[in-house]
Amino acid sequence: MRQQLRNCKAISIGLFCQFFLMPLFGYLVTIAFKLPVPVGVTLIIVVSSPGGSYSNWWCSILNADLGLSVSMTTASTFLSVGFLPLNLFIYTYAAYNSQESAQGGSLIKSINFGAIFISIAVVIGAIATGVFCSYKFDTPRWHKIAYLGGNLSGIALIIFSTVLSFVAADGSNPQETITNINPSDYVAIAIPCLLALGVATILPTLLRLPKPERLTTAVECAYQNTGIATSAALSLFSGDDLQLAMRVPTMYGFVEAISIGLYLLIFWKLGWSKAPKDEKICTVIIKSYEVVHYEDADEDDEGEDQVGSNIQNEDEELAVKNVGLNPNYETNEQKAEWNDNALSGMVSSKQP
Repeated sequence: MRQQLRNCKAISIGLFCQFFLMPLFGYLVTIAFKLPVPVGVTLIIVVSSPGGSYSNWWCSILNADLGLSVSMTTASTFLSVGFLPLNLFIYTYAAYNSQESAQGGSLIKSINFGAIFISIAVVIGAIATGVFCSYKFDTPRWHKIAYLGGNLSGIALIIFSTVLSFVAADGSNPQETITNINPSDYVAIAIPCLLALGVATILPTLLRLPKPERLTTAVECAYQNTGIATSAALSLFSGDDLQLAMRVPTMYGFVEAISIGLYLLIFWKLGWSKAPKDEKICTVIIKSYEVVHYEDADEDDEGEDQVGSNIQNEDEELAVKNVGLNPNYETNEQKAEWNDNALSGMVSSKQP
């Protein structure tokens, strides 16, 4: 992760897609489909909210570049303290500047920014805890335990949030709210996620990033923190409008889960992830190739050092054999001088 924190090119692409392209996509879709206020405003909030730890889980379970994912999440979470309210203000005002909230006031003034900042603070706390544990318990066994625990927690959180979003706040039948939404609204909610996957794959490819980093960039761009949008919807709307607004993060959550899962599976089979493309899917999900990748890299470095040392020793032995000298030197300077003389003698002896 320390290495990926210095990967300015990849992180910059991810932040550009997250804070500039995604809110723009949401705004354009809102205008093009003429979405009602509860749906449009909540969609703008969704596409302005960075993905949080869920994006790390996706990169972990299907073996994109997890270190880069955590680095991007860390950077985007801290920057979201400023960019999220800014994008929310700009695009909500541009799309619904004359609209009022259910409480009878300006939409902008009725947004509970305090709840949004609390959600961001929770994500920052989770990242800080994970980084501390990774530093404090930096062992392969701990990494594998944390990897398995993260996968199980991610699955449990997805199930929990899905069930919670379909429980109506006033005890009414959730199916009634679903049928009140125009079918084209579902298409509009899905479009930003699909656009993000496409654009965030093309840009890193044009800039020649490694393939696992391209996958991570696409996931970080497309995966949004729907929990922040849920908190904002609860403070903005009530009654039927609240039920309409609550369906937006739920629908987007389904779209991003299905599309990102299929996206990562397809590109794993194309050889873009760190997992071997001919490995069994169960093994790929359970096993962390992130650890294997870095262990192999360390072994390669050690092998290169050993090869360099062997070559140097062979040169010295060959020089002794050809020149007939016995290197009895006492200092490094004497050793370097003797090597130069010996190698010069080898060259001159080969000339006719």
